[in-house]
Amino acid sequence: MAAEQDRHESGSLTDRLLPYYRDVVAMHADDPAVGACLVCRLPRCEDWRFASERLLTSIDREAEPTMPASPRLQHGGDSS
Repeated sequence: MAAEQDRHESGSLTDRLLPYYRDVVAMHADDPAVGACLVCRLPRCEDWRFASERLLTSIDREAEPTMPASPRLQHGGDSS
């Protein structure tokens, strides 16, 4: 049950942080004229990488296919 709570809480936390991570990625994106983040003055700064990884992880998690339950075989039934 604790594992269920951890999954639920981490999902909620991610839902709350997704808009923040999007803002960080936008704010710390490399400026084409400078070739670096305007805040940190580094290309692909640590804040941009961290937020981008979190966003990609959340997208990957949402994209994981769910396996449908396999149909149960009926043995001894009428095969006509």
